[in-house]
Amino acid sequence: MSFGELVLLGVIALVVVGPRRLPSMLRSAGQLIGKVRRMAMEIRTESGIDEILDAEGIRSEIDNFRRLATGEISLDEPPRRILPDREREYPGVGCDAYGALSEDIVPYVPPPAVEERAAEERAAIESAPPAGNDGALATTSAEVKN
Repeated sequence: MSFGELVLLGVIALVVVGPRRLPSMLRSAGQLIGKVRRMAMEIRTESGIDEILDAEGIRSEIDNFRRLATGEISLDEPPRRILPDREREYPGVGCDAYGALSEDIVPYVPPPAVEERAAEERAAIESAPPAGNDGALATTSAEVKN
């Protein structure tokens, strides 16, 4: 907010609240803002988000977004040539490595009943007479010859 907007808000607060209660209301508002800021800092330290941001190298990206939002840098400027961290982008080991399998992948092993049923079906198919030698068909062709 600009200085003019703050002055306008101050004048409106002075008219609405009155000069007698305005200092105590501003004091309580300041105390409330202080409590909220302390709670936010406690959450940040307990969660360890700052360490995570530093370890992953994301803090510089967040700073770039902040500078872009405030207008310190613009999208019209040519971007700096950023070389990616090859080990971070293309790790040699771990779950993100090229050709890596998920750690919880389990090869499919059919249950024994399925294997037995498949073996019985294969045996039935192999022992069946070849197609076209059906007894009913032979009888019909013999009757046609006579």
